[in-house]
Amino acid sequence: MRGRMIHLFLAVSLLAVGGPALGAASKPRNVILIGWDGARRADVEASLQRRELPNLQTLIDRGRYVGIDSEGSPDTRAGWTQILTGYLPEVTGVYSNERYQPVPKGLSVFERLETRFAADDFVTVAVIGRRQHLGEIDPPRKAPRQSDQTKGDDRILPGSPCYNMYRALEVWEYGLGSNDKVGTRAAELLEQYRDKPFFFFIHLAQIGMAGDKQEQRRQALISDDVWTGRIVEKLAELGLAERTQIYVSGDQSFLATTSPAVTRAGRRQDIAATILEEFGLDVSKIEPPLAGISLTRADPRPPIQHGADDEQQMAVEVKEPPRRPDVVYVPTPQKVVDVMLRLAQVKQSDVVYDLGCGDGRIVVTAAKRFGCRAFGYDIDPQRVTESRENVAKNDVGDLVTIEQKDIFTLDLGKADVVTLYLLPSLNVKLIPQLEKLKPGSRIVSHDFDMKGVRPDQVVTVETSDTYVSHTVYLWTCPLKKVDPNGINSEEND
Repeated sequence: MRGRMIHLFLAVSLLAVGGPALGAASKPRNVILIGWDGARRADVEASLQRRELPNLQTLIDRGRYVGIDSEGSPDTRAGWTQILTGYLPEVTGVYSNERYQPVPKGLSVFERLETRFAADDFVTVAVIGRRQHLGEIDPPRKAPRQSDQTKGDDRILPGSPCYNMYRALEVWEYGLGSNDKVGTRAAELLEQYRDKPFFFFIHLAQIGMAGDKQEQRRQALISDDVWTGRIVEKLAELGLAERTQIYVSGDQSFLATTSPAVTRAGRRQDIAATILEEFGLDVSKIEPPLAGISLTRADPRPPIQHGADDEQQMAVEVKEPPRRPDVVYVPTPQKVVDVMLRLAQVKQSDVVYDLGCGDGRIVVTAAKRFGCRAFGYDIDPQRVTESRENVAKNDVGDLVTIEQKDIFTLDLGKADVVTLYLLPSLNVKLIPQLEKLKPGSRIVSHDFDMKGVRPDQVVTVETSDTYVSHTVYLWTCPLKKVDPNGINSEEND
């Protein structure tokens, strides 16, 4: 009944919004961008057909619904960066969840609007559900220098993409989690800033956190729709409906808007150009030139080669490995996984890397048990697929990232804990990379040591399902080198 009431209220409150195409004199005073994180176009359209999204349907009836294609990586950081700036990675430096940097100052929609309307007491607000890949404001920082580094070898760890832009806003809140928390906070802020012109970014994250379980994704879509209706209802309650244009977008799939000026499908970066134009900015004069083209204007660009199919956009490509895997896959028993993580003293603030992640059980356990971020890397496409299925099955997609990569090419600088189940020779091959870990980082290995490096602790684990014992090795950085005779090299200096 509540959903029907919101739907009916929304239909009434939007009557004044979806009028004739807006001219320069009738630009709206306010714009709200509501993000449906992880929403797949096929799922949205199926739910619309089942009439499960009445509030979104009302927006569409009063305005437009168009497809949004992804250019570049389909993941969270790349997608929302393009939407909030209008630029491709070559300008922002944000290529994917793993390859990124702070967006250069002044390039975000927030900063451009604050600059343009500085004299009008303009307000920009971001209320973000996600706690990683969007919203973090970590600064760039130097990696601690290791004892064997020479002058000039300092490495800089990249800051979060939003590090520069968040400073321009009146309110920047992230990691709120549930739609209830995001929506409630957004409604409070709408009331607080009701008397000022504003741009709000309201990011609903429940779909992105639902993994690949279809029923959970369907319910998350319904929740996004309910809260979209409540936000519009709040605008009407505050007397702001006639002065506020609404955009609802997934990070790579669709755009629904009350703006009748939108005439075509487009790309993620086009949303920023459309919003800036909505506020009256001449986007053709913006420097550096936007990659996005307003959705109110013709698009001269050739089509993206991979097409606009939603499932193709969402699929994370798994390629044939550049070489054969170094080891035959043997899963680590769960009891041993538990001991490895306990020995490494994993905590919520840690970042865990599993090199050769197999079926993903170590990173999944770390995320579920400790609530930490975890990254699994494997060169074998079959293992990558199994790991991603395990992540989805355990609903930890918001914390765990699985990538198909050669572990000997990785920069481990962000890791607090590294887990291994390789071979002794491969552990040794990793030493140059492991030596670059920051002091205090922990390395744990199942069954195999690391010749030339003294472990801090060695533990034997007996499991009930096998007749063999298992050994777990722990090293803490900086690594303690030993000579071939097992004598600590530092003591010999």
